[in-house]
Amino acid sequence: MRRWLTRTPELALAACLAPLAVRLLFRDRVPGLAALTYATPVCLLAAAATAAFALAWLLGRRRTASLAGGIALGLAVWTVAANVSVHAAAQSGRYRGLLWNVENGSRGWERVAKHVQRHDPDVAAFIELGANPVTREAALAGALPGRQLFWWSDGLGLAVRGRIIDARYLSLGHGSQAGLAHVELDGRLLTVVVVHPRSTPTEPRAEVFAALERELGTLRGEPLLVMGDFNTPSDSVFFDPLRRDLSSAFETAGTGYAASWPMPLPVLAIDQVWTNDSVRVRSCHLAGSSASDHRLVAFSFD
Repeated sequence: MRRWLTRTPELALAACLAPLAVRLLFRDRVPGLAALTYATPVCLLAAAATAAFALAWLLGRRRTASLAGGIALGLAVWTVAANVSVHAAAQSGRYRGLLWNVENGSRGWERVAKHVQRHDPDVAAFIELGANPVTREAALAGALPGRQLFWWSDGLGLAVRGRIIDARYLSLGHGSQAGLAHVELDGRLLTVVVVHPRSTPTEPRAEVFAALERELGTLRGEPLLVMGDFNTPSDSVFFDPLRRDLSSAFETAGTGYAASWPMPLPVLAIDQVWTNDSVRVRSCHLAGSSASDHRLVAFSFD
């Protein structure tokens, strides 16, 4: 037992370095290893390296402590650089948007409605709406008076202060889904896509994102707003093709911490808003509450 205790710093460091090597070499492109990448975000790797540093220091293992401390510091800087943003130029746009996975309203639709009403969005996308449409619609209609509400399924919904011109459901395969709507906001035409890949971490993402990319490819030239709980971190390799035509709202004009799940200690930035050059994001931030295990994304745009 004593021998195992003396090796604890090395074990903690190995628990950090093995998934870090996978992340650096492959990211999440290898199906069999992707789940490991998702389960070990950089902030948790930084915590493991910090634990290795503390244990080595207490055991008087200065060389191991120095190595672990350097790795912990590097990972901490990486975590801040990837997840924390302060855009001094952030300002209010003409329209307010909101994206929120409401966890099927399982913590009370009254709580959900209270937070939605506080943000007063012109366009809002909802994920995981639950199978009780009467309660859901009453709560959201009360929180969003004057909006047109539309549900593609019990998993996807949209609210617009204006007019929904048309809408259709998109299957992305493997139980993943999206909804597309052409809307009008006070004379402003906008194409909205709400996305929700299935949350199974071991399931390959390549086909789902390829299907989404094909659908978005047909919308080039339209003012495009893509919102979703992607169940995939923002640093995933599968977002690389999307970045050719779209920009992340948080990366463009975000303030605060980007991770959105799981509350109350979010470590993964899976809830995201993307736009093309025809939609200019002015501000973006995330807010947590006891109403869901996801933080909501609030943003403004022109």
